[in-house]
Amino acid sequence: MASIDKIRQALQDKLNVRRAQLYRIAKDIADQLSIPTGDAFLVLAVKNHMNLHKHGSVLPPGKLEEIRGLIPYVRTPVPAVQPSVKTKEGAKKPKKPFRVKLDNPEADPVLSKATRDEIQAMVPVYQTLSLLENSIRQFLARVLKAKHGDDWWEKKAPNGLKGHVVARLADDEVNAWHQRRSSNPIDYLDLNQLPALVRAGQTDFVDAFFPTIEWFQHFIAEVYRSRCVVCHMNPLNQTNTEDVAIRFNQWEQLVKAKIADVTRLEQPAGADPPLPEQS
Repeated sequence: MASIDKIRQALQDKLNVRRAQLYRIAKDIADQLSIPTGDAFLVLAVKNHMNLHKHGSVLPPGKLEEIRGLIPYVRTPVPAVQPSVKTKEGAKKPKKPFRVKLDNPEADPVLSKATRDEIQAMVPVYQTLSLLENSIRQFLARVLKAKHGDDWWEKKAPNGLKGHVVARLADDEVNAWHQRRSSNPIDYLDLNQLPALVRAGQTDFVDAFFPTIEWFQHFIAEVYRSRCVVCHMNPLNQTNTEDVAIRFNQWEQLVKAKIADVTRLEQPAGADPPLPEQS
């Protein structure tokens, strides 16, 4: 049987997670699939493309095929390694932060220090949620545009969603003193309305990009709960903060696996296939 201790350590190193977080992910998978926790670690390892033999694994005949057969049924978000953003020369290049000039916020006579500390703690959580939500919206829009053209919204969006966007565009006209929300109709939808858009284009997404519509709906529902807390200016507890990170990593793992397929869809008929991205 596999050397589980070595695999656990390798997973911690590869995924850059704490031991307790790794155990929680494995336990969730074990509960979902009704398998031992040790097998759940093997599922995690295979899902993250680890070579089990390299880590001292001696699997019984047929065990690896059994573990691989469980992968499509894993619904628990599995973290993936997040690459650093680099310049062409290979050096890290941090983006210039957006600066807001405030009039001594520390002197606010109403807010307690505890509240200010909570606000500061939520800054990276808000950033993660913003990255995740924008990636989801752009991924959906790119697939639909590649499949149905520039007028994909008119062709594929359900009438209920179109009406919602029309109402918000009208509100933009009334409040013309303020900038518009976006130039893209998908950005006028609430996050929890995106599953309805995917359901309308089910054949464009299921199997090719998502296992089922229900998977996507469940994923969005979990992200939406945390998003509502943070976007209403309230803090998440540690458990829900970690859940946001897990869901972000799961989404990143999906798009990194599927982005080449999206790019192929975007190529004009007869065009040369895109070159693979350099890692």
